[in-house]
Amino acid sequence: MADQPAADTLRRADSDAPDAPMDVRAPRAPQQERGQRRVDQILDAAESIFAEQTVGAVSMQAIADRAGASVGSLYHFFPNKDAIVEALGRRYADRMRATNEEAMPLTLVHLSPDELFERVLTFQMQFIERTPAFGQVHEAVMRNCPDISNEMNFAITGHVGTFLALRYPKLPEGQRMASAMVSVAMVHTILHLASQMPPDVRREVIAEGKRMLVSHYSAYDALR
Repeated sequence: MADQPAADTLRRADSDAPDAPMDVRAPRAPQQERGQRRVDQILDAAESIFAEQTVGAVSMQAIADRAGASVGSLYHFFPNKDAIVEALGRRYADRMRATNEEAMPLTLVHLSPDELFERVLTFQMQFIERTPAFGQVHEAVMRNCPDISNEMNFAITGHVGTFLALRYPKLPEGQRMASAMVSVAMVHTILHLASQMPPDVRREVIAEGKRMLVSHYSAYDALR
């Protein structure tokens, strides 16, 4: 019993201690299905408005209005606009990874280079064309959240590396991974350039990029 006052003092000291710092920029994870639906509605609204205006010109209030929600509802899940852009960036990264795996599944390792890159470039370009806010969000993510792009590139490069290992089993691992990294970078560059062009020029950019990639891998095929 003599130790009780000391214990009470320690408890009071703990209760009065300041909380550990929090990352106020991190979006709050929804705890229920209803909350997840609200997050999806907010992201859909942001996506639609980013397709019409630059990211910098859009306010949280404008996103709330487009979502049919109060601005307080946005702040419940996202502390600021950057967090919304980051969440959209992760959504797009997931979809681009899935699109790449659909374009070049491991079951199609024996496709000709012409057929393979027709699939890859067509599937990815179709995704960008279906996603009019992609350019705005991609630029903002590259400036403010480069880790998202790095994670996506790492995942896609890993898949391409596995694809090449099955297609070219005799190719040294170092050369195979270098080829995967260069190919992923080339495809992203071609798509980025094409997405900024009018449709007639876009087709020519895609066709020229495809010729370069087909020429490169046709040389590998000749050595198999």
